[in-house]
Amino acid sequence: MSWTGIVVTCPYEHWCTPLQQELEGRFESELFLVVPDPDTTSDGVGSGGATLNALLVAVEHLSARRGHSTVVSEILHESLLLILHLGPSILPLPTGLMPLGDATLPRSNLEKIVSLASRLVKGSKKGVLVAGTDILLSGSLNLPSDFRLTGDVNLLTVPSEVEHASNHGVTFSRSDGIVTNILYQPDSEYLNKLCCGLVNLVGGLVWFSSTATETLLNLHCVSPLDACTYMGIDSGEPGLRISLYFDILIACCPDVLFEDFVAGKCGKTMNKPDVNVSPSMIVARKHVWTQMRKFQMRETVLHGLNHTYLPPCRGFRSSGLVNQWKLMSPLSYRGYHLVSSENESLTVHSSVSANKRCALSFGKDHEEYTYTEYKMMELCADPVEVHYFVRGTKIKGIFSMSDRHYEYYKSPTATFLGLPWCQALSALNLSPESVWDQVPEQRRCLHTANLFSLEGRLESLQFLASNHQIEQSFTMNRHICQNILCTTLAETGEFPGAVDFSDVFTLAFNQNWSVDLLHTLDELALESVARGSGAELTGRLAFLMAMTADLLGMMAQGHGGLRSGPANNKDFSVAFRLLEEGRYTEGLNELKSARAAWLDRPVRLVRAARHYEGVVQLLVRKTVASAEAQIKVDISKSADPLPMNKEVVVRCPARLDLSGAWTDTPPICYEMGGKVVDVALTLNGKKPIGCNAKRIPELVVEVVEFGAEALRLEHLSDLDNHCNPRARGALAKCCLIATKLLDIKSSETLEQQLHRRLGSGLRLEPWSHLPQGSGLGTSSILAGALIAAVWRTLGAEFSPSDVVHAVLVVEQLLTTGGGWQDQVSLPTGGPAVRTVHGETPAGQEHSSE
Repeated sequence: MSWTGIVVTCPYEHWCTPLQQELEGRFESELFLVVPDPDTTSDGVGSGGATLNALLVAVEHLSARRGHSTVVSEILHESLLLILHLGPSILPLPTGLMPLGDATLPRSNLEKIVSLASRLVKGSKKGVLVAGTDILLSGSLNLPSDFRLTGDVNLLTVPSEVEHASNHGVTFSRSDGIVTNILYQPDSEYLNKLCCGLVNLVGGLVWFSSTATETLLNLHCVSPLDACTYMGIDSGEPGLRISLYFDILIACCPDVLFEDFVAGKCGKTMNKPDVNVSPSMIVARKHVWTQMRKFQMRETVLHGLNHTYLPPCRGFRSSGLVNQWKLMSPLSYRGYHLVSSENESLTVHSSVSANKRCALSFGKDHEEYTYTEYKMMELCADPVEVHYFVRGTKIKGIFSMSDRHYEYYKSPTATFLGLPWCQALSALNLSPESVWDQVPEQRRCLHTANLFSLEGRLESLQFLASNHQIEQSFTMNRHICQNILCTTLAETGEFPGAVDFSDVFTLAFNQNWSVDLLHTLDELALESVARGSGAELTGRLAFLMAMTADLLGMMAQGHGGLRSGPANNKDFSVAFRLLEEGRYTEGLNELKSARAAWLDRPVRLVRAARHYEGVVQLLVRKTVASAEAQIKVDISKSADPLPMNKEVVVRCPARLDLSGAWTDTPPICYEMGGKVVDVALTLNGKKPIGCNAKRIPELVVEVVEFGAEALRLEHLSDLDNHCNPRARGALAKCCLIATKLLDIKSSETLEQQLHRRLGSGLRLEPWSHLPQGSGLGTSSILAGALIAAVWRTLGAEFSPSDVVHAVLVVEQLLTTGGGWQDQVSLPTGGPAVRTVHGETPAGQEHSSE
């Protein structure tokens, strides 16, 4: 899913560059922008103002890219835009960027919202989707196959119990799906009277058609609404704060009257008779009503999703964010913690363990406390310790899990450090006057209290959070993730827990440590050589080289062409030769050296990945070649060959795979095991695949394929092209080598080898009554028939297991690769369940169940 533009709004100007650097390139979009709140002197322009400003900036940039000299709103009719709102946060990172864990690696809610948004707009017409990132929508979304976002405005909602709904925005709709009203935190008794059971909550997502979006954009030209945008601020106007839902969208609701809307008797201020609506807000709402009232707002209920409000506005103990962290699988290693818990202690984004008394530690990277900080920790039964980085100085914010950050300090339930304010301030030798100097009485709360020392001054959590250098949090997060994942891989040979490789590779690329991960894989491969040998070593190296190939492909980000392609560039030829010769340490170092010059751009990254996949094939071939050790046939001890001109006929059934395809194929079956359900088939009552063989007087091998003219093999050099699957007689040539009738590395001639082992020449006639590419296992079964025919002609004793493993060797000699399910069907008829256990060397017992 590709967007025309993605715009992320944020509350502070100094967040823009770090956010742009951190997020750009992660999502498919022609345009990616981070746009700050245009009004930095007050409480900002609100969700409505941020939406209008983001829309204006996006269209302005797209207009410039299209060669226009003015803002051209018609561009909206050919654009698909996503606006994401990142709100302010008590923590050093916005709530929308906090780690959440329903994947193998934690993902931020912003990333989850982008994935959900891409799914929702798929197949819809052009328009704009606006999304908040403070609401987590979890669960399994049930969308019909023909789902489309339709109408002028589409409000996406989530079903909820009344008790939960009373703390959020609730929608009311007609039977035809038109939203008639939106209530903010309605009383639960009132809801129970109106509804039975579930109600629908505002899900933080709203869709505007291109026509509705163009109308919304035109509001930026009207005073005082222009004060919601950077253009109005740059023109000297004071900022105007408006809500997207309760100052814009609610104007579309039929049950809302003009007088009530203008006077603020709806939405958040519906039941607040003492609300003083400013003259500018009255004028703004009149303009909004005039423009937006003509649109109907349709409701789309997202069944299957659950609504969780993440910000800890009511304290961390009841925070949806903390509850999500507690549910996550721990991800930590040797003092580095992305998220971990021990007893009652929770540690997030930390490079040291939290204090045992600390209920929550965020961003912790040292243990030292000042006297006041130590005193705070002693007073608090369940401390939260948050680390900020302001003006180059690290500073800790300390408070209780139960403290409510925005509750008026004289409220009977208001606390600091879990204690009544008067008790906490007295214990710290502080007073309300010193803590809230120049703070208006009605705004005195924990968030605005100057309690934390910075450069000799006491500052508030509001100051620390809004002035935190967010790039420091990104740097620490990268450092923690890299150390946890790379160190775990280096020391244990695998990633922690159930972490998926592709998720690690994506994270490494996004956080710019993919080259470090490459080096870790290199070192792990070299250590494997020092510790291992034989098939176990080649199997392990194949696994690591495959990981390296996938990482290189991920680094190309889909811009380097197809992953499949040739892998014989001269830059890698020395490495291939050394690895083929079994000189693994030298070969791996040469491979690393060759790769270093191929990391400069996507197309070369993909080509390098192809060569690593070529190495994987080489190593898998060596691993599977260990199946040769499982072949117990000794042709030197064979009984007398069959009489001259007496023909051997081998007939085999075809094979139909019912379940488990590819789990029988190396290296998968060696790493993870495999289980296949298949059935042996005849065609018109006859076995459709086979081979005829007989001795001939002349010391040559004749191969007659499917009635064609005989291919004569007179010299060992005639077998040189056995590894080319397209060469004539390639399959038969590989079978001659696998059965040890001919040894291409021997100093004896072909004629001498035939004379010593067979006393004659050999004629082979493989045949099949199945069409090429039928998918019924023809080539592997035909190889089995050829092998059995050769051994039978030699008078050798062999078992079905010998044939199975010989075919594995043939497929590696042929360079086509393959599994065991086709040929393992040869000895038995009918259906069967066949299992192989994940281990090397090759040569497992294949059991039928």
